This record gives sequence, C-alpha cells and structure tokens, in this order.
Amino acid sequence: MHAFRRRRGQLTCTLEHEELTIMSNLAQQLVELLTSQAMPPVRSGALDGDSGGSEEDIFGELERELSQPVDAGFCSDSSVDPVLRRIFPDAYRDDDKASAEFRRFSQAEQRDAKLNSAVAVISDLNQVGHDRRCVVPDEHVEDWLKTLTALRLAVSVRLGIETASDQDMLAELPDSDPRTSVFSIYEWLGWVQESLLDCLH
Repeated sequence: MHAFRRRRGQLTCTLEHEELTIMSNLAQQLVELLTSQAMPPVRSGALDGDSGGSEEDIFGELERELSQPVDAGFCSDSSVDPVLRRIFPDAYRDDDKASAEFRRFSQAEQRDAKLNSAVAVISDLNQVGHDRRCVVPDEHVEDWLKTLTALRLAVSVRLGIETASDQDMLAELPDSDPRTSVFSIYEWLGWVQESLLDCLH
C-alpha cells in the first residue's frame, strides 16, 4: 500500500489487491457483527494455540469469528462476543446499574454511528478501480478513523492483546505460528490509520 496523501485536494492511497480484499472483508464483517440480532454462543479464541494453516485459512477463521451474531442487549449477558465488549465498553465499570441505564439510552445510537461509519468505508472501497486508487472524501475521514479503530480492537481481542507486553510477545512469534499473519493485519491497520492521521496535520 502507498500511504495516504493529498492529491489535487483529495485524500488518496493505493491499495494492493490483497489489501483491498482484507479491508473490504473486515469492514463487511464489522457491519454484520453490528447488525445481527441473535445471541452468540460462548466460544474460545480460535486464534489461540498452535494449530497450523495458511494465511488464507487464518484470515478465513478471523472472518468467521468476527461474523458471529450478537443480540441488541449483548452487554447484559456474560456469553456475549468479547469483541463487542471491547467495542462497547461499560461506561461505569464499578456500577452495573448505572452502566445498564447509560447503555439503554446510548447503545442504539453508538451502534448506528459505528455502522454508518463502516458503510461509508465500504462505499469508498467499492469505488477503487483498476488503478487501485482509493479516494477518501473529507466527510468520510472520521468514518475511516472510527472504523479502523473498531477493526483493530476486534483483531486485538482475537489475538488476546490487552497490554503492550502482549504485542511484544506476538511480534516475536515465528512465522510458523498461525497468529503471526493475523498480527501483521493488526499492525497494518494501525499503519493505515497513522498514515491517514498524518495527512490531517
């Protein structure tokens, strides 16, 4: 990928075919996660352990994990997908009642905002042609930043990243570890976000 830059007044970047596919698929999985209604089953992290597989296999598993359905009242149930708990954290960690009340009034609006942002990103990605150039309108910049943050949070949950030490550990994994490819996606998403931010300064 060529970093974001201003070109004739437009924010643009150039995406390789694989990068476009990854970004589009992840954004679509985020949309599906935010719009599903059924409560997900309790699942263990499929990216943990030392199971083998190609990068395509790992990315496919990541997509399956991110597409698990959710319930509108997800935060009130301990079986909810941990990705959603990270994307929609409790407003009051030490006060369940206050958190539930806050969520009752804000959850739908927050979800709609994240959904609209992801849809805007998908729309821009769908406009990429043979020149592989992606144009981000100024009115979509905030949507991109929000969606990239949500996607990084989602991937970080699947990788079990909670601290800087967790990231350091993943960075030292051998190429044969199935988590290595997914961690590279996590780092790439961060680089894309930083590239976009640099253009705003």
